[in-house]
Amino acid sequence: MSVITFVRHGQANSNATTEEDYDRLSDLGRQQAQWLGQLWDDSEMAFDAAFSGTLTRQIDTLDLLDVKRAPAAQRDERLNEIQYHNLVACMEQQFNMPLPAEGTGFIDHFHTTFEKWEQGEIQSPPETWDNYETRVQTLLDDLRHAGQNVLAVTSGGIVAMALAQALGVGRTVLVKFLLEGVNTGVTQLHYLHGSWHIKQFNAVPHLEISQRLDKRTYY
Repeated sequence: MSVITFVRHGQANSNATTEEDYDRLSDLGRQQAQWLGQLWDDSEMAFDAAFSGTLTRQIDTLDLLDVKRAPAAQRDERLNEIQYHNLVACMEQQFNMPLPAEGTGFIDHFHTTFEKWEQGEIQSPPETWDNYETRVQTLLDDLRHAGQNVLAVTSGGIVAMALAQALGVGRTVLVKFLLEGVNTGVTQLHYLHGSWHIKQFNAVPHLEISQRLDKRTYY
């Protein structure tokens, strides 16, 4: 029996158009992580193991959480985010489908991008859909053997795939999970009796007081 606590990284550079530019926390993103860490410290939250991906925004989020009741952090590239900006570039180059500037067109573009990616229509993607599925599947299996309470700081695409695999649902639901992900949102999966159960999705207790309601971000 084990519980995996996933934390999505804090708000990153929301004006970025490349993977490299996106990979740094904003001032608010740093504050979001500190608030969550303070809440955990007050409640004496403890973990048997702590992991993050190797991306700067993930490592910095874990550092800012400053979890005092956990062993030294381990890095695992399988927790790294999908390369969404590079997928967007493929969609524009190969299908003349640029990312809409705003509005609900963004949601449609997201679903179309993931559909073409899963079906293998995107030529030379930064990662195949099969690899995306497999790395999250193997990651979950390894994390559940790392301890009874395991922390993993990651990104929205990894959390969404983990949820989809836990529930046995497909791409459409996965994208809906991804679109709803809040920065520093907490999601917990419970491995019990041979299968995964969802204990919690996208919780932000550190942002629920009235002075912080406008500090929720999605990108």
